Amino acid sequence: MEMNKLLKDAINEPNSVKKGEKFEFFFENFMAQQEGFLYINKHCRSEVGEIDYFYRYELGGHPLWERYPYLFIECKNWKGKITSEKMNHFIMLVKAKSILPCCGIYITTSSFSRQAKKTLRDTRKTEKLMLITIDRKDLPDLVDRGFKVLVQEKCDKIIAET
Repeated sequence: MEMNKLLKDAINEPNSVKKGEKFEFFFENFMAQQEGFLYINKHCRSEVGEIDYFYRYELGGHPLWERYPYLFIECKNWKGKITSEKMNHFIMLVKAKSILPCCGIYITTSSFSRQAKKTLRDTRKTEKLMLITIDRKDLPDLVDRGFKVLVQEKCDKIIAET
């Protein structure tokens, strides 16, 4: 399947329910093409809510995957910016799943507010959680270069800036 077309269809969908479904369809098809990522579950519930996807990376080769082989991924196809409240909820969801070392990845077709970015930076430092964001400006790179490459680069940048 043509990933750029699926992504464009999801972003341009006018119906809000179908918009989310199409973005999830894009993401599931995209991840099915990514080597080494094992799909474990969808819509993982906890006491604090639900997170969209649960994957495990099985090939290693980068400190991120060695330390955090479990990935919890949230996908949002929204027009508005992701707020600090939404980011705090995502952080609580990841922490609730942190029985084993896991990485939280938040993917959106929009962007993150300044306060959401600050919340994320502060949490990385105080909670020692690996939290990675992918926003609309990253999506073409995600499709072209792949999930593993983009996430590894974002991890390296986070560590360099911390």
